[in-house]
Amino acid sequence: MPMPDNTQIRIAALAFAMAGFWALWATGCGESLAEPAPTQATSAPERTSLVSLARLEPSSRVVNVAAASNDVIQQILVQDGSHVLTDQVLVLLGSYSLRAAELEAARIDLERARLEPLEVDAQLARVRAIEAELAYALEEVTSQEGLSRKGFSAGKEFRDAQLQVRRAEEHLHEARALLERKTADVDLVLREAQNQVTQAEARMGSTMIKSPITGRVLRILRKQGERVDMNPVLSIGDTNHMVAVAEVHANEIRLVEVGQRATFTSPALPSSLEGNVSSVGEMIFSNSVTGEDPTAPRGLRIVQVRVLLEKNELAERMTNLEGQLRIHLEPAEAP
Repeated sequence: MPMPDNTQIRIAALAFAMAGFWALWATGCGESLAEPAPTQATSAPERTSLVSLARLEPSSRVVNVAAASNDVIQQILVQDGSHVLTDQVLVLLGSYSLRAAELEAARIDLERARLEPLEVDAQLARVRAIEAELAYALEEVTSQEGLSRKGFSAGKEFRDAQLQVRRAEEHLHEARALLERKTADVDLVLREAQNQVTQAEARMGSTMIKSPITGRVLRILRKQGERVDMNPVLSIGDTNHMVAVAEVHANEIRLVEVGQRATFTSPALPSSLEGNVSSVGEMIFSNSVTGEDPTAPRGLRIVQVRVLLEKNELAERMTNLEGQLRIHLEPAEAP
């Protein structure tokens, strides 16, 4: 039997080595590819609060009060920090004096119009006087006619008496027509005079800037002598109740509910302010409160949440103060 050459021996050895390698690899991979034993999942801790930037503002929001017409400021009757009432006059404009004079004239005409019933009574008295004159003239005609028939009169007196009757009849007709017109005009004259007063009051009202709410003057934006040009003249707010306006990220707004407790803090306040969520916005905005960090992100999509805070005299004087609001996420207490 012939002996195998070296090439055949090498091929057989290589085949034996490969077979052993594949056997070992299959055993190792089987162990490594086996699914690991399941481990118990760890649940994330439940959130108890969320924090967002916020700013203070009056519960009424800041009301920028403007003039109803383009005019010059004549007199400013309040100053920063003044407490004002609804419809209180805050500023007088340049045309105020002229409009006030027009209103006084209209009121005088109204008083005169209220005297029209007296004019009607006076005209009625004139009608009665003319009726009496006509009755006398008729009696005179009858008397002169009798004297003329008896020959005691030449007839001239009779004709004069007839002329007086005709004149009295015409005067009576004119007086009665005037009485009818005055009687019909009483209501119209009074309504016209009242309308003139209403118009004068409206014109005068446009020369005054009044407070639309009861609150505090936050800032006077114009000076005496400046033209208002229908731009805001001053800012007013009801600071008796302050609100923290928080900017909550749109991804977290689902966690916020009306009635939840919240805490506002700021380095400008000696202590934190407690409050409750009073409203949750219905629109998404870009963030506007960035604090003091110039690198703070901008363009974040946020929802405004308003928190009614406890009364604090220092906070009442700090509209637009920025700070941090922590909203406690426990369910709101049932009313």
